[in-house]
Amino acid sequence: MFPRTDLILQGIQTNNPLNKTAFTMKISALFFCLFLFCSCNELNGNKNDDGLKGRERDLPKNMTYSYDCLKGDSSKISDIWSKADNLINKVATYDIEVTDEDQMKYGDTFLIESQKDKKFIIDHTNPVNTKLQTILTDLVQERTKPTGIRYKIYLLKDTATINAYTVGGKVFITTAMINKCKNDDQLYAIIGHEIGHNEKGHIKASLKQLKASREYFGDWGEALVSIKKLLTGSFNQKNEMEADYYGLDLSWKLGYDVCAIKSFWDDLSKGEEKEDWFNFFRTHPYSDVRSNCLTAHIRKNFEVTCK
Repeated sequence: MFPRTDLILQGIQTNNPLNKTAFTMKISALFFCLFLFCSCNELNGNKNDDGLKGRERDLPKNMTYSYDCLKGDSSKISDIWSKADNLINKVATYDIEVTDEDQMKYGDTFLIESQKDKKFIIDHTNPVNTKLQTILTDLVQERTKPTGIRYKIYLLKDTATINAYTVGGKVFITTAMINKCKNDDQLYAIIGHEIGHNEKGHIKASLKQLKASREYFGDWGEALVSIKKLLTGSFNQKNEMEADYYGLDLSWKLGYDVCAIKSFWDDLSKGEEKEDWFNFFRTHPYSDVRSNCLTAHIRKNFEVTCK
């Protein structure tokens, strides 16, 4: 409540020293109340305006990105095949252009076709959609040298599959993934990872391969691409780590706990059985490998030691 103005006016209308003293005290009280009122409004405003954001900060200079952490006993074979695969792709797709608009159109087509599957159910009513949209908006705004891709996020009704993926700016995340994430810090890194696949050109490269396969092999093209992905899945492990680093960097810029994603992968790794021969065919690195890679990245670039 503000001080009563009628009492202040009474103090103005008299020359009594006591009244002057009282007037001074009341004026001081008025300004004090105004200060408290404005301060409270400012705090409340910040809380509402910031949404899920943390304390924003810049990335350190001279960031480095290492992929040596992915190498295992099968790394020599993988490296040989990876170099051969990259060379073939460059030759086959060098004159094939895929624009940001092309990628977004492919994303639209993917969404339409996916909705024909009865198991593909988008949850439009879940309150968590508001949070997901806020996270997506925050992350997209922090991109450096952004593409022209426009993003949208979809929550899928799937409590069994812990997954998130992206196609042409469309980001899909399952309720199982939401439930697996213990905090917003982990969600920011996961969704930032999917943005990274688009921004780092991974989706674009896949679409180039798809176009090339159709051009050279006609109706058999898509089948050949699928077979290739199965046989050379390990070549995409570097892309996965590149997307991990991208999402982590965005999370850092927004002020979130970058060590939280290490905890996520540590937790997920507890249910994995690891065999080196199978690692050659995996499209994603093992969870403990991702944890180690991210821990090293955080320690080297952000000078933070994750426990």
